[in-house]
Amino acid sequence: MERVLLLGGSGVLGTEVLRMLQNEKIDYVAPKSSDLDIRNRDKVSDFIHYFKPTWIINCAAWTDVDNAETSCQEACELNEVAVENIAIAAVALACRVIHISTDYVFNGESEKPYQEDSLAKPINKYGESKLRGEKALIAMLRESFVVRTSWLYGIDGKNFVKTIAGRALRNEPARVVDDQFGSPTSAKDLAAGIISIIRIQPPPGIYNFSNEGSCSWYELARKVYEKLGSDPELVEAIDSESLSRPAKRPKFSLLNKDKWKAAHLSKVPEWSSSLESMLPEIVAELKEVGEV
Repeated sequence: MERVLLLGGSGVLGTEVLRMLQNEKIDYVAPKSSDLDIRNRDKVSDFIHYFKPTWIINCAAWTDVDNAETSCQEACELNEVAVENIAIAAVALACRVIHISTDYVFNGESEKPYQEDSLAKPINKYGESKLRGEKALIAMLRESFVVRTSWLYGIDGKNFVKTIAGRALRNEPARVVDDQFGSPTSAKDLAAGIISIIRIQPPPGIYNFSNEGSCSWYELARKVYEKLGSDPELVEAIDSESLSRPAKRPKFSLLNKDKWKAAHLSKVPEWSSSLESMLPEIVAELKEVGEV
């Protein structure tokens, strides 16, 4: 019988994984960060040895891309050191790990979707910290899965789609970059993918998962405005340089999902259909917290 330790269960992805574990009636525990500091090796080891999971799903991460430039040590503590702590404890207990990573391990200079074995060459500190975490896990634990994803959004937590949906519902203008291209990824779809790894148990290694198709952030924002009945013309296209952000972003970060599909894991829906199905729940959440 599978027993799952879910880390980062209160974030954009973790909340969806938590719901799916409950729906699938999988035995799990999802400690809050205040109850388990995964940066502390001894505490991680003690907790894992007590619960004895067969799987660890790590959705916990430092995700503030810009602040990682000046808080690199703090980002590495969560994105590298904590992952190393998890790997060490998992090795001792012979349990498997599913770790969530990012398209930001790539530099964005490719002209075709990145494969799992494409050269990883991050252009910001966040991407560097995530790549180090991947390497630490794979080096220590052969029975591990690294799932790289992109442009993640969901009902809970802070994310681009939720922010833009709020602006659209308030009929506010938005300035959005039109020179970065990728695949928006529904947290629900990725959560289903994570559960499919546990169910199917494909060969361990790196896997890419994002929704099908591609767009720019500008096109994504316009689609949100359109679907919510707001005027898409309120969205203004700008270039990346106009924002003067501390961290560079990949211009192109499409992920090739051939390996995922060949392993017969979960379906990979098209991004606009997943967006349309999730928007009503995002709107309901925004209304509940009084943002619209």
